[in-house]
Amino acid sequence: MMNQTEFEIHYRFKGETRSFLHQTLQLCQSDALHCATLHAGVGTVSDHVAAGPVRLATLQAQGFGVTEVHWKRRTQPEQT
Repeated sequence: MMNQTEFEIHYRFKGETRSFLHQTLQLCQSDALHCATLHAGVGTVSDHVAAGPVRLATLQAQGFGVTEVHWKRRTQPEQT
């Protein structure tokens, strides 16, 4: 069984800063856009758009009010 990685996804929804954690094997910008629109509760970036150029997925997310989507791998605190 493969280990999943935890990612922090940050975005703005209609000007309000939001963030959440998402676990998956890997993440790309299109996936982050898709997850952010779901988290905002406004729909989803279409599969055919998410699989295409990131610019199209970004434009579709912006149409839902989701902007400034960025993500990073969550670092685990050091155990002492």
